[in-house]
Amino acid sequence: MMESARWRLREGLATVSLLLVLAGGVGAEPYLAVREGRKCSTCHVNMTGSGMRTLLANAHLEEITHYRDILPKIGELDAFDGQVTSFFAMGADLRVGDSIVFQDKADAEGMVANNQVFRSRVDENVLGVQQAALYFLLKPVPDLLEIYLDEDFGPGGPTTREVFALLRGWLPWGGFVKGGQFYLDYGLRTENDDLFSQGGSGDEIFVRGRTGTSFTGYAPGFEVGFQPGPLFVTTSITGASDATDPRVTGNAYTMLRGVPVVDFLLTGASFMWTPSDRIDQTQFAVYAGTTLGPFEVQGEIDFIHLNGDLGGLPSESTLLYGEINYLLLDWINTKVFGEWSDNDGRPDSPNSAQNRFGFGIEPFIGRYLQPRLYYSIANGPKNLPDSNQNRLVFEMHVFM
Repeated sequence: MMESARWRLREGLATVSLLLVLAGGVGAEPYLAVREGRKCSTCHVNMTGSGMRTLLANAHLEEITHYRDILPKIGELDAFDGQVTSFFAMGADLRVGDSIVFQDKADAEGMVANNQVFRSRVDENVLGVQQAALYFLLKPVPDLLEIYLDEDFGPGGPTTREVFALLRGWLPWGGFVKGGQFYLDYGLRTENDDLFSQGGSGDEIFVRGRTGTSFTGYAPGFEVGFQPGPLFVTTSITGASDATDPRVTGNAYTMLRGVPVVDFLLTGASFMWTPSDRIDQTQFAVYAGTTLGPFEVQGEIDFIHLNGDLGGLPSESTLLYGEINYLLLDWINTKVFGEWSDNDGRPDSPNSAQNRFGFGIEPFIGRYLQPRLYYSIANGPKNLPDSNQNRLVFEMHVFM
């Protein structure tokens, strides 16, 4: 009874938050959106963020990213802005990374020490291409009817992540309709799982993996959105591989500018219901972000409830995520982040808390060039060695 009452309280609070703050998903680099006080649709062709940049974003890239042309003559050369013709545009993303994994060797019982800050044993070195995406935008009727394709040519062969038709200018309040395959608009969609868990199982433990909204969380369906004033609201119906009924997602966010003391303020909430003939999953998220001088701060809390044939899985989970970004020397983004899960969602280790912390730098050293260097520390149950490891990650990100 207590657990049921507790879940109803959480459900009520999240629902009230959704109605009050009207907030929603943010794209792959939410700290940039918060730092500039802009909606995701300002910089991305996909109105809910991620993927190909808009012509406006490419035109104002220096103000958005604070890049520095530190390579000789790079600032003197012409740069491709993505526009081939008025009816066709293209872009790209290449991410190449090297992840050095520090992990203690398990004992005879398969156990490793947990709650450790330092680990000296190098378990593996994961070097590879994380993403090699090409973006194509066909505009039969510019600003009214567009067809968008996001194709990843990374390891494992070509994968179509997003392909949809986008109708704009037909509905009031800047409304749009999207039909095809696309990322789910839920929460602060950061790159953390890809960046800090390359080749490991940690990407399914924390917020993005557990909620199914990482950058492998795309699905076919329909989406409708509106963006009156500072608000941005979406709702979608998509298919899920293990669901007997369509999945329902609802998001909205407000990006306020000129707020006293903090200047820019993002407030948001998300909802997702995934029914299935075996397990129904209902989840809520509440999140926010703001600027404090040269600092950008953001965080998210998620509540997941499972109902059905759980097979040892915990019925409720709480997930936390937070990060602080600081613009060093006005061009180097430095980041500190932390996330926590009250269980890992695995039958073999129920009710087991996990945490992961990290810090690093990601300067934009050219118009379309961004290296990243990060160190992360993860701790979990002793019987899961992959959940107890440190990672030193270097990534080179080339984009246009």
